[in-house]
Amino acid sequence: MSEYDPVAELGLVHDKQLVCSLTGFLQTNNSSRDLCRRFIGKGDKFYDMVSRYDDIVAYVLTRSDGRSGNTARFIAPFLKAFGMTDYAAMEQCRQSMRLMPDAKRVIGHLMKTLPTFFTTSSYEHNVMNVCAELDMPGELIDCTSVDFDEYDISRQEAKAIREMASRVTNLSMPRHEYELNVPVRLQRDEDEMIRTFDRILGPEINELAISDIMRQMKSVGADEKAYFMIDLRRRTQIEFDGTAFIGGDITDIHALDTIRDRGGLAMSFNGCDFAVRKSNIAVMSRDCTAAAVLVQEFYNEGMEAVFDLVENWNRETLRKKDFPDPYLMSAMLESNPRKLPEVHIVNRDNADEIAKRSDKYRKALLRSEYN
Repeated sequence: MSEYDPVAELGLVHDKQLVCSLTGFLQTNNSSRDLCRRFIGKGDKFYDMVSRYDDIVAYVLTRSDGRSGNTARFIAPFLKAFGMTDYAAMEQCRQSMRLMPDAKRVIGHLMKTLPTFFTTSSYEHNVMNVCAELDMPGELIDCTSVDFDEYDISRQEAKAIREMASRVTNLSMPRHEYELNVPVRLQRDEDEMIRTFDRILGPEINELAISDIMRQMKSVGADEKAYFMIDLRRRTQIEFDGTAFIGGDITDIHALDTIRDRGGLAMSFNGCDFAVRKSNIAVMSRDCTAAAVLVQEFYNEGMEAVFDLVENWNRETLRKKDFPDPYLMSAMLESNPRKLPEVHIVNRDNADEIAKRSDKYRKALLRSEYN
C-alpha cells in the first residue's frame, strides 16, 4: 500500500480511524472459494479442505513453521495447474461478486466521516472489482497479490498438482469443532487430512518449479493484518483506542484482539466463531448500514456511547435518538423494516452463544448461492 494519507488529503486532523475487512461486511461471497469452485475439479470441497487444514494448524495446533494462516497462498499453484490466468481470475471475480445491500452508500458515508482503510486475504483480482463497484481507492487496501501470468507450468507439473488436488478431494471432510488455541486430541479423519497436506504442501510441491508462486506472492493472513494495523498507527498517528476494526474472517482475529484490548471498537460483522470471541461488539445482519451507525457513534461519542447504544438497540429508542446523522439512522431503520440487525456486546458470559449463532449466520450468508 502506498503512503496515501486521507487525513492530509482532507486537510483535517482526526483522532479516530476505521479499518474494514471485506468478506461478510461488504461482500457476501468468498471470492477465493469461487475461483476454486470454477476452475478446480470439486473445487468447493478442495477449498474447504485447504481452509480447514489451514485453520487447524494455525489456530488450534498453533504451528509457527511458516506453513499456516495462508489459504490464499496454498491454493495458488493449484489454480495455476488448472489453467488460471490473471484475465480469467478478474472475470470470474467480477461475475461471482455479490455485494451487501447499500454497500456503496455505506462506504461512501464512512470514507467521508473518518480515515478508512481496508485489509483482506482475498486476491487483488477480487479487490479491483470491488473497488470499481464501490468507488474505493485501491491505495487504501492491503490485500493478497499474485501474478498468475508471470509463472509458467509444464504439463508434467500441472498433471502432478492436479493429482494432488484429487487426493485432497477424496479425503473425508472433518466436522469436529475446536476451540481457539486450546490443546486437542485430533480425530482420525483430521489426522489423515493433516498428514496428507503436510506431505503435499511440504516435500511434494516444493520439488516443483511452480512452488515459486507460493514463495514469491504476497499473502495477507492473520499476522499480516496485525502488522498492517501497527504500520497504520505509525503513519496516521491514531492510537488503537481510537481505531474501529470491522472484521469477521478467522484472519481478522489478531487485529480484533489488539483493538479490543486497547479500548477501541472491535466489531465482528457476520463473523466466524473465532472472530466473535476476539470482538467487543458482534453484529449479524444482511445489511451493512448498522455497522455505519455504530462506527458513527464511536467517531462522535466514543466507545462507552457505543455500548450504551447497543444496550438500547430497539426501534423506538433509535428513532427518537438525537443522532448526528439522522439520514443514516433513517436508512438503517428503513432497510430493516421488520426486524433490526442483531447487535450484542460480547463478554465472557455470552461469547459461546453469540459465537455459535454468528458462525452459523455467516456460513448461511456466504454460501447461500450454492443451496
